[in-house]
Amino acid sequence: MPITAQSVSFRLFTLALVLLQRLPIERHGRSWPAAGLERDTMALASSNNGDVNNGNTNNSSNNNNNGDVNASANANANLNLNLNLNLNGARSRMNDLPDEIIHITQGFVPLSLLLTRLAQTSHNALQDKMAELAKMPLPATAVNGNATSALDDTSTDNLRKKAALASFAQDLHGKWLKALVITEWSRKSDMVSKLIDLKFHIDQQRILYDACLDNVVNVKRDLTFARMPSPDLKTALQILSTGTAPWMPDLNYIEPPRLTPREQLKWISDLNTLLSLRLNLDDYDKIPPHFKDYDIASGRVTFKVDGEFHVDLTIADEDLEKQYWFIDFRYDFSPAPASLSPALRAYLEGCVNEALSKEGLAGCYRCLHEFVLTSKINELKRQAVKLSRTSWTGTLSVEPLNRALAIQYWTSRAVTTGTKSWILLAVNSGRKPDVTVQDERATSFIVAKWYRNGKEVKDVDVELDLKRLSAESLLTDAIGRHIDSILTSVHDKLLTAARYKDGEASLVLDLCRSDPAASSLSMQVGRTTLSVEPTTGVFVLKPQSKFTAPYEHQLNNGRNVADDGAACLENVRCAVMEDEMQRRGSMMGWRVRKPPLTVEETKTATRLRTWTRALWLQRDGWGAGWFMAVFLGASSDEWWLVEVSAAEAGINRRSPMAEGFTKGGGRSVKFKSKLPLPKGQLDLTDDFWSKLTLFTTGMMTQSMDVRELQRHKIKSRLSDGTDLSASRPVRLPSLEIPLSAVFPSMATTTREGDLSAQDVELFSLMQKYTGAALTMRRAWADDVVQLNFVGMRSRPDGELVCLSEAVVRVRKRSRLAALKDMVDGGVVYRPRRGEFSVQLERRLGEPMVEALRTRIKAVDRFVNMVEALDRAGGSLSTEEMTLGRVTFCYGEDRAWRLELELSSDEMRISVSPGNPHLRVMDLMRRLVNSDGGIGALIAWLPASLPALQAVSAMESHWEAAGSRGRLTLTMKSPAWMMLTYDVVDGRGRRRR
Repeated sequence: MPITAQSVSFRLFTLALVLLQRLPIERHGRSWPAAGLERDTMALASSNNGDVNNGNTNNSSNNNNNGDVNASANANANLNLNLNLNLNGARSRMNDLPDEIIHITQGFVPLSLLLTRLAQTSHNALQDKMAELAKMPLPATAVNGNATSALDDTSTDNLRKKAALASFAQDLHGKWLKALVITEWSRKSDMVSKLIDLKFHIDQQRILYDACLDNVVNVKRDLTFARMPSPDLKTALQILSTGTAPWMPDLNYIEPPRLTPREQLKWISDLNTLLSLRLNLDDYDKIPPHFKDYDIASGRVTFKVDGEFHVDLTIADEDLEKQYWFIDFRYDFSPAPASLSPALRAYLEGCVNEALSKEGLAGCYRCLHEFVLTSKINELKRQAVKLSRTSWTGTLSVEPLNRALAIQYWTSRAVTTGTKSWILLAVNSGRKPDVTVQDERATSFIVAKWYRNGKEVKDVDVELDLKRLSAESLLTDAIGRHIDSILTSVHDKLLTAARYKDGEASLVLDLCRSDPAASSLSMQVGRTTLSVEPTTGVFVLKPQSKFTAPYEHQLNNGRNVADDGAACLENVRCAVMEDEMQRRGSMMGWRVRKPPLTVEETKTATRLRTWTRALWLQRDGWGAGWFMAVFLGASSDEWWLVEVSAAEAGINRRSPMAEGFTKGGGRSVKFKSKLPLPKGQLDLTDDFWSKLTLFTTGMMTQSMDVRELQRHKIKSRLSDGTDLSASRPVRLPSLEIPLSAVFPSMATTTREGDLSAQDVELFSLMQKYTGAALTMRRAWADDVVQLNFVGMRSRPDGELVCLSEAVVRVRKRSRLAALKDMVDGGVVYRPRRGEFSVQLERRLGEPMVEALRTRIKAVDRFVNMVEALDRAGGSLSTEEMTLGRVTFCYGEDRAWRLELELSSDEMRISVSPGNPHLRVMDLMRRLVNSDGGIGALIAWLPASLPALQAVSAMESHWEAAGSRGRLTLTMKSPAWMMLTYDVVDGRGRRRR
């Protein structure tokens, strides 16, 4: 019946199962001596029951009988093996044999391993056999789908399958049967082990005996040449006397005549012709593809393989079937010897002639090609060893392999990183493993593989010039690529930071593969450059300084180059920045202070999570609670202005700077603000520190002003500051305050003066005759005061004085057009902008609300005075008008002068002697200092002048009447006066 793969698999599986079931379970883990296993394994593989040791002994005996010189060498090798086994066997005694008998313990393997390997081999062989049977043709009756149903299919194909399967099953059966026998023997492993020890001891004794015989025979044979032969005196006398001896043999050799030059040229020409005919006709298809480049001259053919060799061949027979013969060989690469040594030439000639006789030109090419590949590897090895002993001492490790070479570089870094980097030069066969028919042009070649940090780099082809061999160039190329990889990884790691990703700081990667020492990574902080020394692999930071030395050492001892390199450069940058800030800042009055906050408190206040370095600075003249915190980090550098509580900063609570600090001594941050400095690398010049001082002091002043306004329950808001300089890197702070909150009367609309309805009616009557106008008071300024910080200066005692500017904008510029450009007492009026600029000067930390109120009040008085004088028309003439004093004349011919002091808290009035208004000075003071009193005073003076002049005239007449009566004037309000007079009648009584 037909045999299928399923039936064969089932039968073999059943056989293996039966054999395994017969094994004792407790014996599966028992060890079996290596000698016995090797013998039985060889027997299973070859089905040969011969004894290996006996075969060795017989070979030794045959060598002895044949008188082979190598017998002595074999004996010495066996003696060395015996000594090694004696040393190893003396360490353990597991039997009761004498000490002279060595107990074999080396090479013991478990019995289960043998069975596992045999089962795996059987399974693999079965799969191969099933695949082989599947490829065999089916019987002819089954080709068309009509398979026979007979029990015995006697077709040729079926019989062939049965025979192959039976042979396969018999072979496996024999192997498993031997395994079964070995398993049965394992039950008596102790006895078998002792038997092996005895057998090995007997074999060693036999080997020693044979070696002794060989030595005796060799000594006897060597003595033959040491013995002096007996002199042939008879022949010597005959030759010396007659010149010849008839009994000596004659070779009858006749020397041929010498060839003439013409004959030599003819022979060479004939050889050239024969070679040309043979190569172009008979051997044209037999010439290997690599031998297509050849020249025929001087009776020889020279085959040229570019970059490998030139070989000269010739022929010795006209028969085209005869072989070529070797004449000469030359290398076609450098450096290489100009000629071969005699011994190497003789060896190469024999190998080439043998290859030519067996395989023709193809064999000649393969022989010389492999020889040249080996020569190239040896040449590279020689150069690498020379480098390791000269300029690359202590950095290279050259390890020759079988037709291969491993060159490890940066050996000192391997101890630190735990990984090695090397170049492997080996011979690739050039054959494709998955191709059945190989390309005839495919040949072996030298490949260079690069292993970086223990892993092969497959996406990079190391440049290897096989025509001009240079181990140093090969190392330079690989090391250049390695340095490029290191610097690129550090560069890519740094680019993840926002500073370099957004182009805020310069980061330059300069790669030069031809000169690895020129490759570098530079960053913008004094141009710090990271490079790698090509020979040793040591990282170098330039320029050398106290900042780079510790981080360079740390980088050279690190394992993760990308992370450590990026962190190293960042630490160097921060260290240089910190030192530069300390040096230049100290020259401008900035001092380094101890951090007033812990790391966690700092993170909570600034919302920063990571930074490389933190520097706390304080300006001379600041309070003890104010600090400039500079956080240097990979992503960005941040500058924070921080105010901490008095308890933590060591501030005296009785000082003005301690006002408002948290009680109880706890850590607290009263103020924090991130400075809007420009991104990128800052130029820490003196101008920068000056502007930084100006800006931070302005922020401090603004913070204190806001705090004071909040204490007075005055609202405020921030606005865009005024940029005092286009080159200034920051903008100064500005604060907007409601004018009505500081000076409410300036934003309200009321009647002039504190007048009652009756007074207003009387003023209207006076206006009819005098022309003095009494109008409604209107707000002249916008309800916003813009407070700008404009500068600062230092006193000799180091105290800082802040200069601020309060800007009050006029609603209608036309109302104050007469002022033009006026500067007086720190007040500037700008008619183009229509605004008053009030300059404020105070010490850092002093309150500003009261000073601001006083100055704005003076401006309001001045504006009211200007408006009142303008409404008065021609009834008044101004003599002097400043922010602190106004002098004007009124009356007929401007005879009367009045002077107002506006700078004091309460305005003072001075009049010239004899002025009719001198008698109502108290009333005028009350009127002018009342809300809106300036306008009322200016309107009242011309209106009241005639009445007061009349009263003065009346008083002069009453003074002439002296004893007859008295006139008294009383004025309780500007629009009401009372005249009281006393008259003495004839009886001497006074009547009022």
